[in-house]
Amino acid sequence: MARTHGYRLIFNKIARSYGFSIIKTRSYASQYKKTAAFRVTTNKGSYMIKPFIGSKSRLIQLSSYAVKLHKRGFHGMPKWLRSRSGKYWEQEGRKLFYLTDWIEGRKMSSHKEDLVKLGGMLARLHSVSRSLKLPRQPDSVTLRSRRNYYAFLRRLKKLRRKPTEAGTWFRHHGDLCIELSRDAIHSLGTSKSRSMLREECRHPSLVHGDVTVANTLKSNNRIYLIDWDLMKRGSSYYDLVVALTNTAGFEPSKMAAFLKGYEGVRPLRRREKKLISALYRIPREAWYVCQYAMNGRKYGPLLNVLNKTWNNRLIAIKWIDTWSRQ
Repeated sequence: MARTHGYRLIFNKIARSYGFSIIKTRSYASQYKKTAAFRVTTNKGSYMIKPFIGSKSRLIQLSSYAVKLHKRGFHGMPKWLRSRSGKYWEQEGRKLFYLTDWIEGRKMSSHKEDLVKLGGMLARLHSVSRSLKLPRQPDSVTLRSRRNYYAFLRRLKKLRRKPTEAGTWFRHHGDLCIELSRDAIHSLGTSKSRSMLREECRHPSLVHGDVTVANTLKSNNRIYLIDWDLMKRGSSYYDLVVALTNTAGFEPSKMAAFLKGYEGVRPLRRREKKLISALYRIPREAWYVCQYAMNGRKYGPLLNVLNKTWNNRLIAIKWIDTWSRQ
């Protein structure tokens, strides 16, 4: 638990703007930060104070999305609080903060029943947010994937010559990474896929952007997503694939549970399943390792994960290809 002394005066000011007084404060870490959020116990209950890293305009946009989702009946996230001034955020000096209800719970398990609930909750996010009639999303998944693929090819050619751990791994598996990537890009370029993705650009959903087990809470038999700082307009199909990859662990039975929950709320047509299968085929972690290695960034932990899960990933790709034909 990180120290909270440096924030104490700031939090007392924030508390007054919300009409309560703080009794106790405790900090919580995330996967990436030692101090990611704070639980404040007050005379009116417990809340979360979250320091926000980003611009004020971005925070205003996030708060607007969160409030609209809640009003439309999406309750898979903590409710944002409005201060006495009418804002859903506060600024103290150069620091930005927002407050939400505190959800008492624990990280969800990777059991199938929890994955069914998580899949359903993500589908509700995508369905409800699409009804908000958001502005057009300018960039499609196809264009971004193609750019990233060509960048991967350029980096891979150089990396395979290097006597490094990453260079060795890609000398063994690089050709298969290319094959998987090329097949995915080809599928994304078909007329049906392009049509669906163009339609999604015209009527985008809100996406969480970082659905992982670490960003979930189970409370009163319900699943909540936390850490919404990456929420934006985007592709629901890509958000689904990232969530599936991060939570089901390349285990077909768990993938089936997640997708069962998703389709229970938002049924998928066969051509949508084909699109999801193509996006799932992309070896994103391999692309990232290649990028990090060529840019001088630390890549060891990600390469270890990639290496340990590689065979299971290939099995999972075959399974989702079969699922897409059903």
